[in-house]
Amino acid sequence: MKVSLLFPPSWIPSQPFLSLPSLTAFLRQEGVEVVQRDINIEFLEILMTWEKVKGLYGRIEDGLKNIEKNGGDRAGEKYARMKQAVEWLPQLTDWIESAKKSFRGPNFYSIESYMESMKVMERWIELITSSYHPSTVTTVDNEMRYSVYSSKDIFSALEDREQNLFLDIFNDHIISSVLSDNPGLVGISITSTSQVIPGLTLAHLIKKERPDIHITVGGSVFTKLEDNLKKSENLFTIVDSFVLFEGEHALLALIDELSGKKDLKKVPNLVYKENGKTVINEESFFIEDLNKLPTPDYDGLPLDLYHTPELVLPVQTSRGCYWGKCAFCNLHLDHKKYRPRKVDLVMEDIKKLSKKHDTKFFFITDESMPLSGMSKLSDRIIESKMDVKWICGARFEKNLNSNLLEKASRAGCLKIVFGLESYSQRVLDLMDKGTDKKHISRVVQDCLKYNIALHLYIIVGFLTETKEEVMETVNFVLKNKGLLQSYGFSCLPCLFDLEKGSPIMDSPEKFALKKIMAPAQHDLSLGYIFEGGKGMTTQETEKLYDEVMEMIGKAINPLPFNYSMADGLLYLAREKEKNNAQLPVVNV
Repeated sequence: MKVSLLFPPSWIPSQPFLSLPSLTAFLRQEGVEVVQRDINIEFLEILMTWEKVKGLYGRIEDGLKNIEKNGGDRAGEKYARMKQAVEWLPQLTDWIESAKKSFRGPNFYSIESYMESMKVMERWIELITSSYHPSTVTTVDNEMRYSVYSSKDIFSALEDREQNLFLDIFNDHIISSVLSDNPGLVGISITSTSQVIPGLTLAHLIKKERPDIHITVGGSVFTKLEDNLKKSENLFTIVDSFVLFEGEHALLALIDELSGKKDLKKVPNLVYKENGKTVINEESFFIEDLNKLPTPDYDGLPLDLYHTPELVLPVQTSRGCYWGKCAFCNLHLDHKKYRPRKVDLVMEDIKKLSKKHDTKFFFITDESMPLSGMSKLSDRIIESKMDVKWICGARFEKNLNSNLLEKASRAGCLKIVFGLESYSQRVLDLMDKGTDKKHISRVVQDCLKYNIALHLYIIVGFLTETKEEVMETVNFVLKNKGLLQSYGFSCLPCLFDLEKGSPIMDSPEKFALKKIMAPAQHDLSLGYIFEGGKGMTTQETEKLYDEVMEMIGKAINPLPFNYSMADGLLYLAREKEKNNAQLPVVNV
């Protein structure tokens, strides 16, 4: 049985996502014929190619004529946007081609060219999709008036040709080629809420044309919605099954059963419909052994379409989070158990991929790279004398010491992503972050000392948090001149959300939660509306968040480092080369 694996919009266009190459490598190793496609990058390429979107331009012209002929709303925003599109799009056709070339060539490394090309791309997409207003699309996201947390809304979107632009683009450019591969199984990876409507639109259109094809959906979104799937009957009219948690052995077993007795009870991690009832194969949940999985296989993906001049590839040294206690976080739901991959195998992955794809750039995608793994990998890279550049995520641990950071820097680590969340010790303790402020300050200084750039995530409005505590965190960032002046620094404030499955839900009284609610229509909700008994009100939190975003935005240029970690990695590597393999040491 041939298998097609699809990764839908919307996602960062700088690098492939790891899910499909991991699944593809395992299935091909087992003798399965696999076609993998990054529909996200294909979709963006279609949108930014004039010859392919002339039909969308014609739709804009027809829409304007219809409004003018039938006395429609000429004062409305949709009309104004379409008028701008008709005026500007023909003039931008050369610019958009130049912008794409700029991102894929040496001009990528000119920040002026980078920013100008980004503006052209975003403006082009805004104009060419104007007839679908109020729906909007960017290079990294999409938004409709339909809620991705409501199956009713999702199914309305699947039939709305006025506002769901994915229907037209997929029908005109994607579906026929998917079907021409004649797959018996189509797997769609949905790892972000921005992929829910596009991903299910793919499923809907494939199922409409070929109801015999088994469609399965995997990824973190529906893994977190395991309980909700029991109540969402309509989803099974377009999707035959969902794979929870990890998919390697689950897909292999599903292929075997679909090719033979079709006994889905034997497929681990599967959710499906049988005799009108939703079945979850909980007793056969399967946890992958990372040391038995092959190197990710990127063959078949359009690697020349990504928006970078040099390829940045994701690799993994572990699955799950070794800490797994943060009160606000539900990432632990994605994996049943934390597991590291042997350093010899990680080195083999890096060597194979580096040689095969002629790249030295790697994004280590672990939720938090274990320090022992960081140390061992750094040792092996130094011993091998490989020229590799990498970025990873880590925690502010006591044992993330100066010696380890110096070694990681020599091994090619150019940036580390940290979840700072707060610089208030009370809030950190309530979050169960397991970090001490003194270690945070010391790790930041050591990173700067050894020219490792930092990215900091901070949370605004955690339960019981006061404005003074939020500002303590903001001031830690904005009053640290060494941090602000360091090349490659980035920071992203996030508004606190009460997420489904977070440890907070196990003891709401500890966090002074008075009410926890979910809109009745949100049968696919991944979070909750809440009312706290202490700290700021919702209105105060949202106002402060806007203020913090403005302060951070003024102090830190969002491009390229706050836009894409992969882009930032390439910029860091180029800057290091310009300075004779050594960035200027920052005075801390």
